[in-house]
Amino acid sequence: MNKLNAATLVAVVMTALVLYVLAWIPAIPVWAVFISWACFFHMNGGESRNQAWLSTLLHIGVGIVSAWLSALVVLSNPLAHASVGAWWAPVIIGLVIGVLFRLGVSARFSITPAIIYGYAGTFAFLSVPGRFSKESLMSLSLDNVLLAMGISLALGISAGYVNAIVVERLCMVRLKGSKA
Repeated sequence: MNKLNAATLVAVVMTALVLYVLAWIPAIPVWAVFISWACFFHMNGGESRNQAWLSTLLHIGVGIVSAWLSALVVLSNPLAHASVGAWWAPVIIGLVIGVLFRLGVSARFSITPAIIYGYAGTFAFLSVPGRFSKESLMSLSLDNVLLAMGISLALGISAGYVNAIVVERLCMVRLKGSKA
């Protein structure tokens, strides 16, 4: 089987399986799984699986943790009753984004868009009513963005890893068949 056909077949089958399984766990954001899965391939997961797995985990993980911390700081607004209180969240988030961009000077954190995927995805999760609260952010439940997004990240990059292996194996079957 050629690589395009193998990748297409695996994408169809694995997507259906992942969607079916995650339908039973609605607290896990399925979109975050697919963002991590796609990011795994953006990080060269088709050619260098181990490096891509670790790099995706690190970059998106930094974004998730940074957003969680940002949310806690935003919720601790000391200026809530002042006329400048409305600027607290935009300034905090802007400053954190600036720090995340500056991390890009380090080779370890050089893929800034992946960090921002984690950061933005975390705030997307927090936009669900009831989740943007100190209680949720500090809970040991899947309402806590660290747990839900962390699980989504692990599932997504693991799905990408399996996807890459299956595509490689399907392509090998083709090669063995063409030698006979």
